[in-house]
Amino acid sequence: MLGLLVRVASLVFVLGVGWILGTLYPAPEPVVAQLNPAALEQRAAERLNRIDFDRFERLLSSDQRARFFEAAVNRQVAAGRAIAIERVAPSEIDSDTSPPAGGVSALAAPTNVGFEPTLSTCAQMAVSNGPRVDAARKVIGYAPVVKVREVKLAANPTKGACLSSGYGPRGGRTHRGVDFHARDGGPILAAGDGVVIEQKYRDDYGNMLLIDHGGGVYTRYAHLAAFQSGLAVGARVKAGDQIGLMGNTASYPVPIHLHYEVLTGDYANPKASFGLAPQNVLAAPAAL
Repeated sequence: MLGLLVRVASLVFVLGVGWILGTLYPAPEPVVAQLNPAALEQRAAERLNRIDFDRFERLLSSDQRARFFEAAVNRQVAAGRAIAIERVAPSEIDSDTSPPAGGVSALAAPTNVGFEPTLSTCAQMAVSNGPRVDAARKVIGYAPVVKVREVKLAANPTKGACLSSGYGPRGGRTHRGVDFHARDGGPILAAGDGVVIEQKYRDDYGNMLLIDHGGGVYTRYAHLAAFQSGLAVGARVKAGDQIGLMGNTASYPVPIHLHYEVLTGDYANPKASFGLAPQNVLAAPAAL
């Protein structure tokens, strides 16, 4: 028993002396400088191994969390591994009045460049802002390829679809494009040569693409059921390339159709593509 007490007293004495000497004569700064970084790195690595996503999120402030997740999403979108989701206020959503919904066919291989030579309005439908048609509902003066600011674009970038809504006032708002309907869906084609600069999901437009055709001319394709495999922001497309499949995606119920917009202006504005000026593609002159 006495021996144990002696050993404990000796240990306490040694620790006390060591603490006093360490206080009076600290380790030289070069030694501390070499030891501290390694120790700090090891401690940081151990903490990272123990941390999970929920704990990591709690360590960040609200501003840090927002910046971190925005940067992470942007990297995934740029790499083509994710689709950005853009939320809009309910008051900004323009309710769609398109034809009844139907099924969706499978995504097909790209079609040829040829666009539909004629366009008809949808049967047994009241087409808002519809153009003049003949007795067979074919649009009078329709041109499959038109010219907007010297850029050639398809007036109808679909296959086998009819016109269900035109450009102009509708439901107290301006319908910024034209709608094409096919009961069983169908392919959507690039209206002209260009570069994909937006590929995202929005509450009002659903899955949407924006193509820059140069010269301040852009086309938007909305409510897609699916994007063409391999398509991503930065991809170059040719006129007639398949870019997706007609669908009914949005945060509110919409029938299967393509909402197609032709836009002009400077994309470098506070609202980006929603700061561009919409054009009535069916009123554009034919490309000769």
